[in-house]
Amino acid sequence: MARSSPTKAAPNHPPPSAIASGSKPLPADPQVTVTPAQRPGTSGTEAALKITTRRASERLRQAERAERAYKARKRSAAARANLASSKDNFRLAKEHFGLGVKLMLAVVKSAPYVLREKQEARRVRRDEVKRKKVEEKRRRLDEKIAAVAAAAEEKKEKERGGEEEESDGTDERE
Repeated sequence: MARSSPTKAAPNHPPPSAIASGSKPLPADPQVTVTPAQRPGTSGTEAALKITTRRASERLRQAERAERAYKARKRSAAARANLASSKDNFRLAKEHFGLGVKLMLAVVKSAPYVLREKQEARRVRRDEVKRKKVEEKRRRLDEKIAAVAAAAEEKKEKERGGEEEESDGTDERE
């Protein structure tokens, strides 16, 4: 087994004594400095891809802005049309409401006349019903009178018929 000396330790690894003591590791060789490797240069293709990606990203942002502006113009045009339509409708509603109020006031003012007309119509119907009842009563009375008169006429005829029978056989004038 080969023993490694503390002076020949790997440059990135601390010496075993430093690890055992728990203190901060010291560089093994003070003259040797480690420099990080530099990044390799980018190729033209990679640069072109980055430029193309940036341009596409910028075009996408511009297209999104243009789309938002287009939608905003269309929606604002529709909103303006809706506003004009609603103004017209509210104007008409105001006119109709005013007309409705005027007509309702006229109805309220004319209510007594309407009530009188209805009362008159009810009175006419009542009078018609009374007239029909009176006519029906008169008809029944006329029928009764006619029946009584017919009975009296029958009775007279019976009496006459009895007298005629007596006078049929003998004539007083003869």
